[in-house]
Amino acid sequence: MDSLVALTADWYWECDSQCRFTRVDRLAADPARPDDMLAAAVGNPPWDLPGALHPDPEWENFRRRRAEQAAFRDAEWSWWLGQDDAIAVLASGEPIRDGDGRFAGYRGVMRNITVRRHESNALRRFRAAVDISGDPIFIIDRASMRIIDANETACRAIGCSREELNSYGPQDFLLSDRQTLEKDFDELIATGIGTATEKTVRDRDGNTCLFELQRRAIMLDDRWLIVTSARDITQRRMAEGAAVRLGQMYAAISGTNDAILHATTPEDLYQQVCEVAVRSGQIVSASVLLPDPSSEWARFAALAGIGHDSLRPLQISFDEDKVEGRGLVGTAYRSGESCVINDFPNDPRVKVKPWRMAAGKEGAAAGAAIPLRRDGESIGVLLLYSREKDAFDDDIVNLLERMAQNIVFTLENFDRDLKRRKAVDALRQSEERYRSILENMNDGYFEVDLKGNYTVVNDALCRQHNCTRDEALRLNYRNFMNVATAEYVYGLYHRIYRTRQPAELTEHAIQREDGNICIVQTSMQLIIGTDGRPAGFRGISRDVTARRLAEEAVRASEEKYRSILESIEEAYYEVDLTGALMLCNDAFCRMFGYSMSEIAGVNYRRYHSPQDAAHVFANFNEVFKSGIPKKGIDWRLLHRNGKEVMCEGSIHLIRDASGEPAGFRGMLRDVTDRRSIESALRASEERFRDLTKLSSDWYWEQDSRYRFTQINGDVFGKTGMVADDYLGKTLWELPFDNVSLDQWIEHQSLLAEGMPFHELVLCILGTDGAKRYLSISGLPVRDKDGHAAGYRGTGKDITERKTAEERIRHLASHDILTGLPNRMMFHQVLGYQIQLARRYQRKFALMFIDLDHFKAINDVHGHDAGDVVLKVTATRLVDCVRDSDFVARLAGDEFVVIIQEHRDMQHLRALAEKMVAALRASIVLGDVSYTVTASIGVSVFPDHGEDEDALLKRADVAMYAVKRGSKDSFQVSA
Repeated sequence: MDSLVALTADWYWECDSQCRFTRVDRLAADPARPDDMLAAAVGNPPWDLPGALHPDPEWENFRRRRAEQAAFRDAEWSWWLGQDDAIAVLASGEPIRDGDGRFAGYRGVMRNITVRRHESNALRRFRAAVDISGDPIFIIDRASMRIIDANETACRAIGCSREELNSYGPQDFLLSDRQTLEKDFDELIATGIGTATEKTVRDRDGNTCLFELQRRAIMLDDRWLIVTSARDITQRRMAEGAAVRLGQMYAAISGTNDAILHATTPEDLYQQVCEVAVRSGQIVSASVLLPDPSSEWARFAALAGIGHDSLRPLQISFDEDKVEGRGLVGTAYRSGESCVINDFPNDPRVKVKPWRMAAGKEGAAAGAAIPLRRDGESIGVLLLYSREKDAFDDDIVNLLERMAQNIVFTLENFDRDLKRRKAVDALRQSEERYRSILENMNDGYFEVDLKGNYTVVNDALCRQHNCTRDEALRLNYRNFMNVATAEYVYGLYHRIYRTRQPAELTEHAIQREDGNICIVQTSMQLIIGTDGRPAGFRGISRDVTARRLAEEAVRASEEKYRSILESIEEAYYEVDLTGALMLCNDAFCRMFGYSMSEIAGVNYRRYHSPQDAAHVFANFNEVFKSGIPKKGIDWRLLHRNGKEVMCEGSIHLIRDASGEPAGFRGMLRDVTDRRSIESALRASEERFRDLTKLSSDWYWEQDSRYRFTQINGDVFGKTGMVADDYLGKTLWELPFDNVSLDQWIEHQSLLAEGMPFHELVLCILGTDGAKRYLSISGLPVRDKDGHAAGYRGTGKDITERKTAEERIRHLASHDILTGLPNRMMFHQVLGYQIQLARRYQRKFALMFIDLDHFKAINDVHGHDAGDVVLKVTATRLVDCVRDSDFVARLAGDEFVVIIQEHRDMQHLRALAEKMVAALRASIVLGDVSYTVTASIGVSVFPDHGEDEDALLKRADVAMYAVKRGSKDSFQVSA
């Protein structure tokens, strides 16, 4: 018992009936607190000890308990120790009674809570300091992943109160999932080191900003808190991005100048300029389009970056009468001025559907078309795309126009150079005819003067000597020979000089520039000058090194063949056509347990059973008839001791000098142990396949490059693709349509780190055209050396689960009775519509609709009739408006309609009259006809308000004005 008390308390105490301490014993060592004060407590009640804090409600509560002679728990007592310090304890006690049952005092324990009190005070001071900060500060509980506190700056940045923030976690505002944030926080706790990172933050209204986050983990009350300080750096990053884009474009201009220097044709120039533009990093696709005289469409003269497959098939015209000629390219070509779209997916000028689809496929967000103008006329267009919105500002466009001017200047230079090149080419052709004869020779050609210095050589001779033409023309033939060979060749030249007769074909060695020896065959003759006297020698040199090496190789091969037979582990044999053994190596003798003398001349039937001998004969006979060798033949042989030996062998036909069959040769390998292992492996694989067939999941394996190598299970029934469709491909090469490029990159990074992955959800169209959802999990596989060898894992069909989740999400945002969007979704759509209207300076109308006489139908005919009226009303409202408009049911008989891109008031009034008339029509249910009318109030953005509350209030006031009047009508807010 004493041990248990010591584990839960710091002091044990007893007091008399007047609460004067009679005993105070320390139970646990606490070096942070001296015992002097409590040791001197004997004889005094706790409220009279030195430093007792007064007044304190706890003392009064204790006196009351004492008067009641009742037990007490966790009473907090405090004493001042001086020097800005105090001690705080939690005391618990129970009454002591004497033998007659009379109250004799208390006994109990005290627990030191001074540290906890300091921590609570420190937290209060910390929160006060946090509220002073001008930067948003969040305090996050790691265990619950909830925001437990934040300063006023943070509340303003997110658009929530502190109480509202307590219901959110960091994953609700950061564009990161909870698992990623948990991993980051755990690493922060493990290292104990604060981190700085940049994250995109989404506020309550859906707006996003880039923040610099400073994070640090602290321990408080046995739990870890993540303190995050944030600073909005959106504008700074935007400014930096603009500077980077401008710098990249200056680099592109500089690269264009290099392209101009190196380009030789207009097509080459166009392609190099496009590639330089893409390498700048600002441009993801660059192309040059020119008129095509043979077609009504523009043609791509050059294309670099993304879009080879999606841009080239597009039909683009320079003709204004064609819709395909009213885009970026056609407008720039005809006007002679640059044309820019900085929000490509949403710009109304992108009217051609294939253009919009291609832009969406390639992720193009902005585009610019720069005309190429020559002599005041457009000759083509430079077309560029970027994946960043607003990428083409005035500074960038000015630089692109300079690039276009450089292209046109170079085209003019091409024309000037063309005439000059034609004149030079005519002269060059006459010289090349002679050179072509020499340079196309496989043999080397040379001329030397009477001193032996080379004066003319062709490329073949330079290759023989492994030197350049210039090097050869500075050397003498003696530089490529040793002394003995040089003396021999000099004798040949001397004889030719004396006799004036060509030398017969001779062979000698030359030493190449790299030190290797080359064997050449040479024929030479004397050159007679114009004066009739010898001027030098010319000759033909043929490299025969390879032929000589081949002859040596044949000789070496024969020697090697004899050596290999005696050293290899496999058995080698030769038999004649009757099957008698003519030749074998030692391994053959060891395989069967015979000596060389015992087995020589023995027929193969002696070491085969009759059945196996027939099998061997059939294979020999097949090779004899076809002449085609056979490999990998399995047969059983008999060892001298009577045991069977399982062999894997080959058979080759031996022919004599006349080409006639003379026997057979081959190799034998003992595979007895291997066959036993293979048999066990096949049995194991068969069991695995049976288990896979019985499972609802399927099993897969990938190699080290993450390509599928094996698929088992009902993968076709689950995904609509047979196993062969997967083999040889990675996951990201298969037709899954719910994974973004960034998600694939993240998945590939996980694989590159050799980490397991779980529940990767993918979507694919089944054989019936319906979406199927799959869940894939995998574990890394390593080879015997611990190196990554691939992945293996399982997949399963989770379509039913995903369908249920989608149904739940739909019910949360739609009215169950009518199927229309509900109040929550209406407010989200209205807020978003206001943002779009402000951005593009558009108008839209809001109609507030309340049914007249609906309550009477409910009261008289019941709620079932009322439900029918509401459903029919919803259908009629949807039929009255366009697909782009929005209809919602707010509550009861209240509906609301948003008319997008409101054009004029006359159109709006006509639409309102149409709705009133449609809702007035009778509703027949069985034998009963119901009639309701509607009162409609209309407000217009921004004429009647620029926020949600103002628009709703004006429409509501207009509706009630109709309600108070004639009903069955509408009114536009004044």
